Amino acid sequence: GLTKTGAGTLTLSGTNAYMGSTAINGGTLEVDGTIANTSSVAVNSGATLSGTGSVNAPTVSIMGGGTLAPGNPSNPAGTLAITGNLAFQPSSLYLVHVTSAAASATTVTGSASLTGGTVNAQFAPRSYLSREYTILTAAGGLGGTTFTGLSNTNLPVGFTDRLSYSGDSAFLDLTAILGAAGGLGQNQQHVADALNNFFNAGGALPPSFFNVFGLSGGALANALTQLSGESATGAERAVFQLGDQFLNVMLDPLVTGRGSAGVGVGGPAVAFALNEADLSPDVALAYAPLLYTAPPKPIYEPRWTAWGAGYGGTNSASGDATVGSNNVTASTYGGAAGMDYHLTTDTVAGFALAGAGTNWNLVNGLGNGRSDAFQAGAYGTSRFGAAYLAAAIDFSNHWFSTSRGVLGEQLTANFIGQSYGGRLEGGYRWMVLPAVGITPYGAVQVQSFHTPGYSETNPTGGFGLAYAAQNANDVRTELGARFDDPTLLYGKPLILFGRVAWAHDFVDNPALSAAFESLPGASFTVSGASIAHDSALTSAGAKLFLSPSWTVMAKFDGEFAWKSETYAGTGTLRYTW
Repeated sequence: GLTKTGAGTLTLSGTNAYMGSTAINGGTLEVDGTIANTSSVAVNSGATLSGTGSVNAPTVSIMGGGTLAPGNPSNPAGTLAITGNLAFQPSSLYLVHVTSAAASATTVTGSASLTGGTVNAQFAPRSYLSREYTILTAAGGLGGTTFTGLSNTNLPVGFTDRLSYSGDSAFLDLTAILGAAGGLGQNQQHVADALNNFFNAGGALPPSFFNVFGLSGGALANALTQLSGESATGAERAVFQLGDQFLNVMLDPLVTGRGSAGVGVGGPAVAFALNEADLSPDVALAYAPLLYTAPPKPIYEPRWTAWGAGYGGTNSASGDATVGSNNVTASTYGGAAGMDYHLTTDTVAGFALAGAGTNWNLVNGLGNGRSDAFQAGAYGTSRFGAAYLAAAIDFSNHWFSTSRGVLGEQLTANFIGQSYGGRLEGGYRWMVLPAVGITPYGAVQVQSFHTPGYSETNPTGGFGLAYAAQNANDVRTELGARFDDPTLLYGKPLILFGRVAWAHDFVDNPALSAAFESLPGASFTVSGASIAHDSALTSAGAKLFLSPSWTVMAKFDGEFAWKSETYAGTGTLRYTW
């Protein structure tokens, strides 16, 4: 027989054909070969049986205080074979080494009695690919027994472990619990849940996700924020902002002068009816070529107006800690050209084409995007005395590109989206002072934005997201007043104008459904900074009549809401013939 004493390690390789019993009383007996003919094996208190070989014995007993530890230093996750039966006694220990891809295990040709044994799982300092590790298999069954307990060493952050049993096998199961400690925003928790669900359903995590499952606290929150792909939600904000500006460039009745079509023998009218008696002599003289006074039998002469405009603006919005969204800045710019046709003295119809673009950026370099856009629109206004009704529609095609950095990788995407919009506005002008008017107005504006499903280009195939098709809508109502005051600038007619209004947007927060390309089924929803539902609108500007045919205009707009500010400007040059 063989009796192992002392604190060191005795390694048996090759075939060991000694007869009699085997007693391990101290240190470690490492079996990397074969014990062929022993009558029994007893691992006593303070001793360990290990190795990746084979032990042929009718019974291997792990006594109280003894340890069975399959594997060896060169192969910690190796397998030890026992030809015979295995029995764990009370207070015995089963030591399992776990690496990122495997765990040490014992195979038993006979039966195994686990009652009394405690499993200690020792994890290597890496993240983990597998959810379930087979740690013991007995061809003769487990007899309904289970290990008494489970302890662990170096269990990685983001996981819990437990034991499970099925038929003749015992398993060490890892359960992903990223975010279980709390403190995450909804976006971050959604990403954590997607990773947890994928892993816990048996999915194998790619190596690129190793580091994520070793983080906690702020480092984990930052990593999940990068993974969320929130930057893609900025497209909706920028598109609605650009569409609003284009509709207003076409339609604003007091800014562009399209609110009045009064053109006849007296020349092109201003945007409203002026009474010469209400003006000072010098102002009346300057406006004389522009004032239209209908003769007893008016002679209507249809006229055309060509115009060009440049417009742009920027919006800054704050994120929400509860949602987990971040601050975003969106800017827009465009150049439009159009023509009006005066159908009657009170009705104008026209069209416009524009080349435009958008940009948006998330704070802290979390991603950005841009688009080149083509815009087309049609509009019309009609006056009924001091009242007016105006409408416009528009279409935009956007060529988008996005870019973001994720844990050292750079992800990009290109896709095409479309937006549609319409605005209906009506108002009535009141004279409150000589030649000074106030026009209460109401408006309804509808915009719709569509993007197809698209995927990011990912150099390593790890963190790229596939986004589902999106449809977003924004219905805006406005109530407010416009103001106008004709005056002079170096002898030229100048109309000063302004606006104050309240706008309410029926719009959902920008959100997208995304899924990791490398993790089938790992989908989640990510939300961006919210679009304000209630805003104060302000405008101020001036229109200068260079001649009866030429006018130039400049306008500045502001929108102010909780956690959101927008500043925009428009310049327009018009020629009427």
